[in-house]
Amino acid sequence: MNFVIVMVDTQNKSMVGAYGNPKVDTPNLDKLAQEGIRFERAYTTCPLCTPARAGIFTGLYPQLAGAYCNNIAPHRHVDLMGTIFRHYGFRSVYTGKWHLDGSAYFGNGQTEGGFEEGWWYDGKCYLEDIGKDMREKYGRCQTAEELKENGFTEENIWGHRVADRAIKFLKKVGQEPFVLVTSFDEPHQPHVTPPEYWQKFDMNNVPRRPNFQAPIDGKTQILQIQREQNGEIEWEEFKKDNYLIQFFSCNSYIDREIGRVVDAVDELHGEDTVIIYLSDHGDQLRSHGLRSKGPMMYEETCNVPFIVKYPGGPKGAVSQSLVSSLDIIPTMLDMAGIEIPELLNGVSILPAIREPEKKVRDHAMISFTRFAINADGVGAFYPVRAMTDGHYKLIINLLETDELYDLEEDPYEMKNVIYDRRYAEVRDNLHDKLLEEMDRVRDTFRSPRWGIRDWRKPRKLLYSLPGGRNLVRGFPFQPIIGGYEKF
Repeated sequence: MNFVIVMVDTQNKSMVGAYGNPKVDTPNLDKLAQEGIRFERAYTTCPLCTPARAGIFTGLYPQLAGAYCNNIAPHRHVDLMGTIFRHYGFRSVYTGKWHLDGSAYFGNGQTEGGFEEGWWYDGKCYLEDIGKDMREKYGRCQTAEELKENGFTEENIWGHRVADRAIKFLKKVGQEPFVLVTSFDEPHQPHVTPPEYWQKFDMNNVPRRPNFQAPIDGKTQILQIQREQNGEIEWEEFKKDNYLIQFFSCNSYIDREIGRVVDAVDELHGEDTVIIYLSDHGDQLRSHGLRSKGPMMYEETCNVPFIVKYPGGPKGAVSQSLVSSLDIIPTMLDMAGIEIPELLNGVSILPAIREPEKKVRDHAMISFTRFAINADGVGAFYPVRAMTDGHYKLIINLLETDELYDLEEDPYEMKNVIYDRRYAEVRDNLHDKLLEEMDRVRDTFRSPRWGIRDWRKPRKLLYSLPGGRNLVRGFPFQPIIGGYEKF
């Protein structure tokens, strides 16, 4: 069995036609959903780039992997996907955005994660490739005409070159088992595309979400501050925003590059290759008046598009099974017949891929710690943990107001019911599950304070937490049982 992971950056479910609005113009992703399984309840480990990627490529919560915010790399002792699968005889290749080396946004140009030399093509590689003149213009163009004037035609776009390298590998790899990660920066800003895409996208095809600019009562002060700084705007005016138009245009463009990669997989390795598609996290797009991502555990940023095409598996299926991006490595191991070590924090979702109605996990935890190690001005230190069972979502904002949402009755998370007695049992049960999960994995920011809330009888404040770290079994090639010792 081979694996192709296709990932984009900052795309929420409403930007994929298969999730409800085909007019957003993503025909290739819509086709992939028709040929595989579309998961409705897939969650990122963190609504932020580096931590989300840490969860995907280590199989650990980002706070355990060490990359708990932007501009900080995973711990040196943590093995990533490339190292793991190369140990088991797979060719392991990565092309595209990495954002896990702890350096600047575009990376350092060095192959990481245990992946093979020669195929790596992070942002630094791309910028060096296009040369000084284009590099200085990258991200500064504001109109399609400026894109044309500065030479940003299809062959010079990062996403196109990433897809080219993926296709070249698929043609050359032969019969060797492989893991190929194709990681697109798009549709993340600066939304650079071939000029015609900025010209043709019609924002009238994007419906107004019910929680667009919705009141933010009951939500945290830090988000109320962001909302105030963002200012108020009407939907008709927002649709004219150049940033938004370019964002959706780039989203439409990168779908074509994804289609090129998927078509190559189908043509060359379709019978024995699993395709896993996802976004690292979403974007608020002014839902609740909020923008971008960060300490906001709402569906727009946390509930990501996730599609799996499995040879011989169901086609056109929809699964409500709860999934975490932590589950990707365990699932790949399971498909390959390799034992899953208890070191990993996720579970295999193979049962739900074979039978979409199968339930594979009861809860999914999402975390946030800070925006970036070098960006105190963006949200600062703001620890959050959330737990969802797919029906309800509990959000513990350690420093202030907590939140609880009934996702079935209130899918747009408009009403915080944390103090509603009718939800007390559900709330407390989710709280217990959250604390149990933090204890189970020994969350790096674990503290009795997470259990001391003003809406329930608090846990006792202790100096020494009960229990020690149990021996955790890692991969056979890892020393000292996955690098952990009992203490």
